[in-house]
Amino acid sequence: MKKIRQFLVFLNTSVLLTCAQAGTSTGPVTNIFMHTPDVVMFKAGTASGSPKCSPFSEWAIKLSDPAGKGFLAILLSAQAQGKSVKVLGYTNTCRDWGDRELPSYIMILD
Repeated sequence: MKKIRQFLVFLNTSVLLTCAQAGTSTGPVTNIFMHTPDVVMFKAGTASGSPKCSPFSEWAIKLSDPAGKGFLAILLSAQAQGKSVKVLGYTNTCRDWGDRELPSYIMILD
């Protein structure tokens, strides 16, 4: 029983530490630009809590990923309507561009 409790404490601590390294930002969509054949970068307010791999307040998505296409549609829609978005990053991930965090979700705010 003691080992199970220790494992659960370890697991909870790991999850909490991992979640703390995901960046967030809220604001209007600005600076949308395309780089290389399929990477789109953008800014939405000032990011906080970003991992070390992402020193800028910008995000990167690949259009070759189906989620990236959906993210781009949301970004363009929000920008066209003049609405802000909330972006939450994947935990400690700069997968699509070496110094830009990968978003986990993007939500248009009312």
